[in-house]
Amino acid sequence: MAFGRNKAVEPFEPMHWSEMTQFTVGRAMRYTFRKSKRGTGPHAIRFPRARGGDQYLVPGLYIVPAAGDASLSKAGFRLFEDEGGRHLLCSALPDGSDRYRVRDPHGQELGSVRRTPLSRRLTHQGLWLDPVGHPAVVARHNWARDGVRAAMGRGVGHAAESLLDSLVSFGDDGGSDSGAAPKPAVWAVETDGSEGQLGEAVLTLPRTGQFPRWYFVERDSRLDKRLAFALVVLRESKAFGADRR
Repeated sequence: MAFGRNKAVEPFEPMHWSEMTQFTVGRAMRYTFRKSKRGTGPHAIRFPRARGGDQYLVPGLYIVPAAGDASLSKAGFRLFEDEGGRHLLCSALPDGSDRYRVRDPHGQELGSVRRTPLSRRLTHQGLWLDPVGHPAVVARHNWARDGVRAAMGRGVGHAAESLLDSLVSFGDDGGSDSGAAPKPAVWAVETDGSEGQLGEAVLTLPRTGQFPRWYFVERDSRLDKRLAFALVVLRESKAFGADRR
């Protein structure tokens, strides 16, 4: 027996992108508190698998910058189903406005990932979705989920602090008071009803500030998962440096 020798990890069964309901973004190959034990691989959307008491982060979709070394938030990116880059799933490219247009392999637009307008960053996360032919999908900060009036009623100081956080990034995780436990970020369908009301929840980040940062997308949602993947890649890469992890 070769004590201490690193054994090659047998490959895991692939998962089709349409079956993914839990995923993270990054290069780490294993969930462990010690960075030296995580190992690194290609920048990818990854799903969890357990083996031998360890949790592995298995690549499901491979992230390729659209313009060499340019950041994903500036030049956009493409998602491939294989590491060799032969099977394109979708692209997310900026159009010069506040949008990243998400298109399928044939150039058909699926929708957009959009930067939240300045007028709404006081109460909303920094990125939202605009699917073609469907209502927008937005995420409110936790303290603002009862509507703008209620949010402002909780204190101008808190509102100003959250607005500053949103202006310098794509949006924080919607935490509450300092020292409080992290709260989930939830993207839900925007309705035409009364202020503060949202429809079906389609994408959730249950807890924040932990590794790995797992996102959950509803299995039976009408939202095209490729839009959810695009939003998360942009959000993680811009705000949390996932492409450098």
